[in-house]
Amino acid sequence: MSEIYDRLDGTYQKIHNLYLAFSLQPKPLLAADRHFRDVMHNPDNQLSMWFLELLASQVAIIAECHYALTHHGANFKHLLGDEQLGESMLQAVREDNFVDNSLFTPKHAALLVFGAKLSRCPQDMTGEDIESLRQVGVTDTEILEAVQATSCFAYWVRFINALGIKSVMNDFIEDADSSPRCRSSDTTTSSEVTVLPLWNVTPSRNVKIHSEGSAPGS
Repeated sequence: MSEIYDRLDGTYQKIHNLYLAFSLQPKPLLAADRHFRDVMHNPDNQLSMWFLELLASQVAIIAECHYALTHHGANFKHLLGDEQLGESMLQAVREDNFVDNSLFTPKHAALLVFGAKLSRCPQDMTGEDIESLRQVGVTDTEILEAVQATSCFAYWVRFINALGIKSVMNDFIEDADSSPRCRSSDTTTSSEVTVLPLWNVTPSRNVKIHSEGSAPGS
């Protein structure tokens, strides 16, 4: 297990709470982390990284995943380069206020409408949803990137909410050319992991899991 954490550029006793939660069955972590990086940090992406982070934040908002929103909302505003504008955009996402909103281009507004539907009602997606994106100039590659980002975070918010993973982060910033790094207390010791009472199992060696936590965002 420590070898897997080392490969993720962390140290065994000081890593993200999210990654500590994999400790009982750590093998999927490498693939999950690699998938996240390939989706969000692909240098060949056509969509801007700040917009992919906004899509990630949208998934977190809809799922009421405080941990993911805290981290990726901060990433989004940092990459956008305008804290006030970024917060206004996040508020618009909270309100599903995209159409005819001067904060967004028609292309970005359409992608956010698409992302909201995909997050809430994936069973209702149709070819018309794709055509509506094409009509405002979204390329098929951009559609694919948006679907990948939204779908990627559909996995993460469910993992986080199901296990009640908490952030104790005070100042999280992601560099555009690096993987996510916490600049303060979210890179925490394993004894600080907090998960839901249902996660009442015997953890792997050296990883202490408490059971008094509640779901993120509560």
